[in-house]
Amino acid sequence: MFRTQGSELAMASMLALTIEAILDFAGQRSGHFRLIACEVASHDAYGTPRHLFTAFFAIIRDTLRDLLGDEWSVEIAQAWDALLVEIEAFAGIAA
Repeated sequence: MFRTQGSELAMASMLALTIEAILDFAGQRSGHFRLIACEVASHDAYGTPRHLFTAFFAIIRDTLRDLLGDEWSVEIAQAWDALLVEIEAFAGIAA
């Protein structure tokens, strides 16, 4: 749905906000992380299945893994796995 709906500007903005929210969630949790739960709830009204949020975050992880290549480590993979589980629990996303 993400790549087929909305303008390129809107999609770029959504991606940027998502990355900011992930970084805040993994770090200080100063406020941007709350966007995750808010967007899950607001997208319920659009009929977006909650599991697609997990898939979206996993795609970001996979893209970073591809970009990092040999620099991607077991520790990074484990941190991402733990982060995705924590985001699912925070946002009430059923795996």
